[in-house]
Amino acid sequence: MSFGATAPNAPERRIADILAVLFALVILLYAAGGPISDFVRWFIEATTADFEELSRRDQRVLLREHWLGAAWRAVERGFLQPTGLILGLPILFGLVISSLTLHDRPGLRWLNWLLAIVSIVTLTQWIVGVFATDAGLLPSADPIDFVIFPLASAVTLYLTWRMFGGFIAAFCLFWVIYLFLRGDLPSWMGILQGSDAPFDQNLRAMVQNFWSQTGGMFGQPIQVVSGNVLIFIVFGAVLMASGAGDLLMKIANRLTGGFIGGAAHASVASSALFGTLSGAAISNVVSTGVMTIPVIKRAGFRPAFAGAVEAAASTGGQIMPPVMGVVAFFVAGQIGLEYRYIVVAAILPAFMYYLGTFMAVYFEARRAGVGALPADQRPGLTGREYRQCLVFIIPLGVLSTFLFIQPSVPKAGFYGFVAALVTSLALFPEFRNRSRLWHAFADAGRMSASIVVIVAAIGLIVGLIQLSGFAGRLSLLLAQLADGPLFIVLIVVALGSIVLGMGLPPGATYFIIVIALSSGIEAVGIPELTLHLFVVFFAVMSTVTPPVALAAFAAAPIAGADPIKTGFAAAKIGLAGFLIPFVFAYHPAVLYKLQVLFAWFGSEVSSSATMMDPYAISWFAFFWIVAAFILAMWLLSSALAGHERGPLTPLERALRVAAGLVMLAPQMAYALPAAGLGIALILFHRIKGAGDGSPQPRGSTAA
Repeated sequence: MSFGATAPNAPERRIADILAVLFALVILLYAAGGPISDFVRWFIEATTADFEELSRRDQRVLLREHWLGAAWRAVERGFLQPTGLILGLPILFGLVISSLTLHDRPGLRWLNWLLAIVSIVTLTQWIVGVFATDAGLLPSADPIDFVIFPLASAVTLYLTWRMFGGFIAAFCLFWVIYLFLRGDLPSWMGILQGSDAPFDQNLRAMVQNFWSQTGGMFGQPIQVVSGNVLIFIVFGAVLMASGAGDLLMKIANRLTGGFIGGAAHASVASSALFGTLSGAAISNVVSTGVMTIPVIKRAGFRPAFAGAVEAAASTGGQIMPPVMGVVAFFVAGQIGLEYRYIVVAAILPAFMYYLGTFMAVYFEARRAGVGALPADQRPGLTGREYRQCLVFIIPLGVLSTFLFIQPSVPKAGFYGFVAALVTSLALFPEFRNRSRLWHAFADAGRMSASIVVIVAAIGLIVGLIQLSGFAGRLSLLLAQLADGPLFIVLIVVALGSIVLGMGLPPGATYFIIVIALSSGIEAVGIPELTLHLFVVFFAVMSTVTPPVALAAFAAAPIAGADPIKTGFAAAKIGLAGFLIPFVFAYHPAVLYKLQVLFAWFGSEVSSSATMMDPYAISWFAFFWIVAAFILAMWLLSSALAGHERGPLTPLERALRVAAGLVMLAPQMAYALPAAGLGIALILFHRIKGAGDGSPQPRGSTAA
């Protein structure tokens, strides 16, 4: 990725930093809309005598005409509510900031300025045009739009190519070409063959839908991101800039360093903890991998395995509550379910994923003879550092509390940010200077800008698939497949998610699959949330699935390993991620039983038709699948490593794989005997190992 490559002292970099800080402040203002409205109402009520004795009508009039209420209402109407600013400003900031920091070679820096100027001109024109639409005019394509729209799209795709690689840009161009040529395709191409339409009609449809109206890059992906996600980017950036990242690594080493293979477990733990704040696989790899991967290699693990551990662990950050990846917010917007219910649904799957990753690392460590981290590499925390742990506990507690007690995600993110900023300033004295604060907000703005660029490209892809009619034909095909066995349908959806996800971000993969499923979801026969999270899991796991495993490819250079070998090792370590979607499809207790937490804490359990009633699921079903999954992962991970306390024979490995898979079946008649066989295999191996004196793992210094 070339984002941020411009020399720090270059004038365009300084301008980009100023814009990045301004972007972060705009994000905070958007998220603060709810809290400020609450404060304005409280202030008016507190300063008005006998407010409660006024009629409802008089109260509303007072709130509207009070000087503070009128001022805030003007800000809302002029800045927080216009569609042009809500959608246009994030993309404008994203394109300009990314353009100014794109190239550092002297011969190409002029291109930075050109891209920035084109972005400003095109997006300003769009914002002004949509302001007229907000005023009530019917949107229509003007002649200038046929020039402005291609320019804005070209800048978006060029930045996407330079920052995220050529695959997603080429994928978008494929759909542009397909839109114009679909009517000329031969009949043997099946669902790819579309209706014939003249060039000018297709072009007018693109401009009308993607520019004159809020489709394409202004569609649902950017609407979800600008409204819900960017505040969490600022939240995480402030925490990391405060020095909390180093403390997080130290905590992870302290918690897991004493286990066999402790260096790799520290990577898993740190990525899980980072995942609660970030939810982006590649950024997790880059931020934590530079610290963890060299330590894992020094412990005695192969370079490819060291990179794979970080890739697989960071991938789980996208499903790690409370700040899950962008795609989780897409789910909430797509099915109309409050984000807090998705967070609770993801608790057990996230636990299962990291448990499976832990076991994969543990058995590989036993096979390689890698022991725990030496005591001098896992020092204890000082009293000051124990107090600094509050920098995680308080903000995450505030964030989780507001996510649970009310449905406003931006409000929860804003209060979480305030808690993070206050605790960081209180607990990290070195953070209390203007330079550190400036760089924290600049980092937040730059990260937000890069996310906006990729999301704008996703919006173009989604819009093109819908406009071309391909989504409807694919939906019809999947609806026909849904008449078959559920397992076959899930296999088709899983393969589609993985194949599309090779090179695409999970958000793009999710939208493409869900659009295709739009008319066939009910026919599949499982709750809508289950099917959407099934797609999410496989879209996420595609980042560690060869031959195009983006997270593994990011980790490989740090580890000095072959990217393909790293990808295969990461897929092996992340085996749990490929099993969990099938587990919760057949065992709904995994997603839904913990929804009773809302009732326990005095809130409402969702009655949405997209979910199952948690009271219809027994606690026995919940605890059974948890126990069965733990035992199954023990068997499967040891079988893949070929080692438990000692080497496993081919027959033992085959029996463990069979028992581990069958015990996850929904029919107890098969699952219980398989569990019994699995326990017998473990006991047999231990008895055999005690008899032949199998060697124990040596310390990491001996590796």
